[in-house]
Amino acid sequence: MKTLFFALAASLVAGAPSALAQYQPGVYTSSQEYVQNSPAKPGTVTNPVAAHPYLEVVHASTYAVHRVPLTHAWGYANMQGQTFRVVDNKQYRLQPQQNGLVIYNRQRPVQNGRYTQVITEHFYSEGLDGKIHSLTKRALRQQLAVAQ
Repeated sequence: MKTLFFALAASLVAGAPSALAQYQPGVYTSSQEYVQNSPAKPGTVTNPVAAHPYLEVVHASTYAVHRVPLTHAWGYANMQGQTFRVVDNKQYRLQPQQNGLVIYNRQRPVQNGRYTQVITEHFYSEGLDGKIHSLTKRALRQQLAVAQ
């Protein structure tokens, strides 16, 4: 489990590799589709708002609009090549995968008196289908204690 800690630390320090895979825009219904870069519903994702229980995908050539329920979506890729995983109606942005670990981040607004500040939270999972854990010192210590 110590390798888990060092792999997480290395991936945060190293940042993104220079050769990032460009994923096709659209909705992926499974991690296998994501790995194969073959979305079930290719097209422009126009409704990635957490308030709606679906994602809208506009097909590039036919302009047909498909609504994919969030419960059926593993994740999606937008036109900028950013990929997101959807878990419990929350969207987590995927970072490049290293050593079987997947790092995610999510921005969340926090009210600070009269001002709203946007903070970035970090998460990780073991593999693309693994449970998402908060990337904190406390969570890492708990994972290390369970593994020993």
